[in-house]
Amino acid sequence: MPPSAESLYTSDNSSNYSWAGKDPGSDILVSRRLVTPEYIATMGMQVVEGRGFYADYRSDSSNILITETLARMMGKGSAVGKLVRQGDESFKVVGVIKDYVYGDLYGKPDPVIFFSQPEQTSYLYVRYKAKTQPGEALAAIAAVLKKDNPAYPFTYSFVNDQFDNIFKSEMLIGSLSRIFASLAIIISCLGLFGLAAYTAERRTKEIGIRKLLGASMTGIAGLLSKDFLKLVALSCFIAFPIAWWAMHGWLQQYAYHIEIGWWIFLIAGALAILIALITVSFQAVRAAIANPIKALKRD
Repeated sequence: MPPSAESLYTSDNSSNYSWAGKDPGSDILVSRRLVTPEYIATMGMQVVEGRGFYADYRSDSSNILITETLARMMGKGSAVGKLVRQGDESFKVVGVIKDYVYGDLYGKPDPVIFFSQPEQTSYLYVRYKAKTQPGEALAAIAAVLKKDNPAYPFTYSFVNDQFDNIFKSEMLIGSLSRIFASLAIIISCLGLFGLAAYTAERRTKEIGIRKLLGASMTGIAGLLSKDFLKLVALSCFIAFPIAWWAMHGWLQQYAYHIEIGWWIFLIAGALAILIALITVSFQAVRAAIANPIKALKRD
């Protein structure tokens, strides 16, 4: 069976790590990753300070890499060169890794320590070239593993599939939101269409008189449309602050989230007005081109 998402994104952890300046009473849980020197580059991680592991992993047997979260916990100044102790062993920090999505994908990143210990690794991570077909890459990997490790079956999973499984609920919410938003737009357009038809019918004689007095078709169409556009603009003015407040609160439950920019509401408002204008314009133009004599003869 392929490794589970939990096994790929979590590992063992411990609270018995210490360093200079650490509060003896604090109980900080630190995750431990046992990796090969190539792991950092393969996973696309960034070394923001110091260096990564040397290709000769034995030369780094007493060195470690840590994430930015743990570096901040170790106090002010550079973490490179500081010692982390675990029992009777001491390990020297040689590099700091930029924080990445790890452990609790909804919370803040956990502090992580990387040890260069290839003999203790359990999973093989492979990044193939962008233009390589997945089937070709899997066939090549399977051939190598079958040759060098024939006693074990070749099982695999894709990292993006693992993330998709973790965020299934968010993907479902996104799909449902698009469906209900489309239904809301359709229902709103039907309502606007009916209201515009009623308004045009109610003001038939007024429109006839205006045309006889020289009003243009464009002017009459604009007269009927502007009232609806005012209502749409007012609704946007009321709805946008509420929408921002609701979405901002929802996003706060995620440590990694986008910021809601003002341009999103600008585009939404423009689309709302455009949809309303298209919906109303049919009835407005129809009323504007009607024969004014017939309109004045109506009861």
